[in-house]
Amino acid sequence: MYGGDRIRAVSVAERTENRWRGGYVPAELNGFVGRRELLATAKAKLADPRVRLLSLTGTGGTGKTRLAMRLAHEARRSYRDGVWWVDLASLVDPSLVGRAIVGALPIDDVSAREFGDVLITALADRALLLMLDNCEHLIEAIAPLVVRLLRGCPDLRIVATSRVPLRCEGEHLLDVPPLSVPADPEHAVPSESEAMRLFEARACAARADFTITAENTADVARLARLLDGIPLAIELAAPLVRVMALPEIVSLLSTFRFRTPAKEVGAPAHHRTLWDSFEWSYQLCSKDEQLLWTRLAVFAGSFTVDAAVAVASDDTLDAAQVPMILLELVGKNIVVADTDSAPTRYAMLSTVREYGQARLSSLEEHEPVSTPDRPVPETGDASAAYRRLRTHFLHRAGHFGRHWYGPDETRYLWEAGQDLPNYRAVLDRCASATTLEEAVDGARIAVALATLRLWFFDGSLGEGLRALLRADEALVRNDAPDPLRLTVLAKAGWIALCLGDQANAENLLDRCRVLSSRMTGGGEADGALAGYAFFTGAADLFVRGAPAVLERFAEAAANLTAADDPGTVPMAEMFHAIAAAFIAAEADALAITERHLADTRAHGAAWSITWAQWARAVAELRHGDPQTAVAMFRSALHAQWDMGDRWGSTWCVESLAWCAVARGHFEEAALLLGAAQNLQHTLGVTISRLQPWAHAHAACVDQARTALGEAYHVNEGYGMEMDVDAVVDLALGRPSAPRADAPSPSRAAKPLLSEKQQAVAELIAEGKTDKQIASVLFLSPRTVQSHVSAILRRLGFTSRTEIAKWVVERQREPSGGL
Repeated sequence: MYGGDRIRAVSVAERTENRWRGGYVPAELNGFVGRRELLATAKAKLADPRVRLLSLTGTGGTGKTRLAMRLAHEARRSYRDGVWWVDLASLVDPSLVGRAIVGALPIDDVSAREFGDVLITALADRALLLMLDNCEHLIEAIAPLVVRLLRGCPDLRIVATSRVPLRCEGEHLLDVPPLSVPADPEHAVPSESEAMRLFEARACAARADFTITAENTADVARLARLLDGIPLAIELAAPLVRVMALPEIVSLLSTFRFRTPAKEVGAPAHHRTLWDSFEWSYQLCSKDEQLLWTRLAVFAGSFTVDAAVAVASDDTLDAAQVPMILLELVGKNIVVADTDSAPTRYAMLSTVREYGQARLSSLEEHEPVSTPDRPVPETGDASAAYRRLRTHFLHRAGHFGRHWYGPDETRYLWEAGQDLPNYRAVLDRCASATTLEEAVDGARIAVALATLRLWFFDGSLGEGLRALLRADEALVRNDAPDPLRLTVLAKAGWIALCLGDQANAENLLDRCRVLSSRMTGGGEADGALAGYAFFTGAADLFVRGAPAVLERFAEAAANLTAADDPGTVPMAEMFHAIAAAFIAAEADALAITERHLADTRAHGAAWSITWAQWARAVAELRHGDPQTAVAMFRSALHAQWDMGDRWGSTWCVESLAWCAVARGHFEEAALLLGAAQNLQHTLGVTISRLQPWAHAHAACVDQARTALGEAYHVNEGYGMEMDVDAVVDLALGRPSAPRADAPSPSRAAKPLLSEKQQAVAELIAEGKTDKQIASVLFLSPRTVQSHVSAILRRLGFTSRTEIAKWVVERQREPSGGL
């Protein structure tokens, strides 16, 4: 079954897989106007083999992002491994630049490795274009990372947008100036002015009957000149045609520019114009609209209307009015609405957000000064707004952490993942806290996200570990009580164990031991001590494989229940079942794992069910039927891979190798062992050293090597070369075939699609984008991209159109459906 020819076919197939093909660039929401010569210049520079780093520079609002987006779309066919977009506008912590890039690419990594190393490993042999948008506030971190990537990845090219150059080796600059404006408004020719054409396009979107005519050409030309051809300023001015005649708009802007003191400040003219445009847009807003604008600026990423109400409303801004006021800001192009998401999410462009933040915070300064970078203040409630932001996300994370064990688990993970930029910003502020209240809130948020297991899915285990350790540093700095510190460090230690980082885990265990020795119990201490007991039990299982761990986990689960920590109880019960599967005698192993599986099914917690299946399969492999174990491992793997649990999927692949040996399928075992090593290397984790996994792994290797001799290394080598998607196909019993041998889609494709992939295929047939599919299925856009790639490969197709056609044809068949 797994002879050399067949194995070679699998290895070849992985090289044709298309997870990377095409990449990901956000859809263009409106027409691209002008910039033909500039776009041609940018394309010519990218075609020059000497240009590997191109920086599009210019002041805020000149259209750098828009130009980069069009350039990215037109360049997609030129790069074998796609064009990939990374939006850095919402990133606050420079240390997470690498993490943001990893998260935007189809890289499966949950490790604590340095992100530059992860990227170089993943991109060393890739030919792709990386688009880094909004770099100016992160240059100290971005510049050295870009140089490392270009040196370590010879076929990588990077385009960056930034208000200032990166100033690093190999950088080529392309200035993005404002749009062209007519020299003489009285003799303007609209077709010759990019600024006038843009105004017409955006004004027409605001008022369908608007067009440039002979009668209004001069006024449009004057507007274009007043706004210095800055695209963002034009975008803000265009909606005024709904409520004002053109001459009135011209008069308004002329008067405002004449009186604004910012014109006298020694700043670049285009920058002054942009901030002037924010000023008059702000002045045209009602008092409530002004207040909402500034308060929404505290969000680092996108937000829902419920979040806007929670963060922006107080005694001076009525909560019931916030949704309608928010829609008014959308209509004025101050806030952008993403209706592809469900529910709709809102966001601000980085420059608009900066203006709002400056307005919000400046009353708290002792001597505010009016400049283009910091306009005259009016609101001055920054501390209150940031406190409401922190409180909102503390409550959200706390709810998720306490109630994830149930049917809403996937939805909670999705919602937390959507808000990850906001969580990161809040955690970053709390890590620098100078008050105990803020440090405590940050620690509780980090603990709640760890309990939800967000770091396993939407972030990374390494990021979660760093967040918890930074939270502890803030607690120490602000003299926090020991129980909370113990809870934080126990969570951090558990993550270190999951990473296979035994040295760090032992260090954290020692620190927890010192803290626990100073505590006598009662109140919050009971929960902290129960969490510490869980961490200790996990260490005994992972590091020592001690039999006493069974009693420790059972006791930890009981104590966590008594301490009212419902989010951690299921994890203690899960590890109790896993430990029983490996260590307990036959009767206990089967009884405990079966009881845990029944409990997870009763709660309807999809992720927990997969791990309960895994534990039950281990017990079955030790004491029952290996074939039954195979079915259960595959069921767990199938679901975990669909939901994005790459860490758990790695365990399943390794475990299926144990089953292959038990069934006498030694070539399959060697192949899966190599594949499992590849997955661990890709993810940056080392689970094969963990007890008692290490014993099972060593026994499996010894038996396969004895049976195969030298052929063991050949088979293992093929497994190590396979792509991760091909590895999962193989482990699920459906090894990929070369494209030339692909089965007929109309007959054999159906069983190759998982339930989740079938759902994705149906949504593609409905015309939904990846982002819309992600919202419907509560998946990350990157996971949806992975599913689409797998569908293309398994059906033998090359486009989404073919998938849609296939779905329609299948639905027309007498049997109906997929």
